[in-house]
Amino acid sequence: MDTNGQRNINVIFNAPDSAEAAAAYKDYYKQLYNYGRKLTDNNSLIEDAIHDVFVSMWQAYSRNPAMDASKSYVYSSFRRKLFRYHEDAIKRMQREERASQAATPEFGADHFLIHREQDQQLKTAILQALQQLTPRQREAVYLRFYENMQYDEIARVMDISVKATYKLMARALDELKQLVNIPFYLLLPMLRLLFIRQ
Repeated sequence: MDTNGQRNINVIFNAPDSAEAAAAYKDYYKQLYNYGRKLTDNNSLIEDAIHDVFVSMWQAYSRNPAMDASKSYVYSSFRRKLFRYHEDAIKRMQREERASQAATPEFGADHFLIHREQDQQLKTAILQALQQLTPRQREAVYLRFYENMQYDEIARVMDISVKATYKLMARALDELKQLVNIPFYLLLPMLRLLFIRQ
């Protein structure tokens, strides 16, 4: 670890309960968020990409504790994820636009009704899946997606370490993804919309 940036990113995983790790995480979150804003104005995609980068790194560190990440590695990983999410979002919008244009006037009402029913079915499925999580997992999801708390804030509220918060959230989201059977990049925006609608 030759640079201060490298020391900062690795301390998040090597000493996750330390004050230095909490400060490093906040710094990296702000840096990645500001970088993401230069690439897209979609705040949700930026936040989801940051979350995924750190979850992926937690998983990598759990498999290889000797892993030594660099600032450039974190930024390139974030950039790839953000671009992938952005491309997926554009493709979804294009598909929806084509479907809307292809709909004839006489079937317009039915088309609307089908989409409303599908949206309601997915909302119901996510709500049911949330009930299958543990109480701690549900609490973490609520704090993250309804209260918009960062991981260090959730850790303080739940009186657990930042590392434990990441693990708790990662397990909760993975279980939800399996239960609802939708891609991860669709689950996160749906959770945000779901809590907004409550």
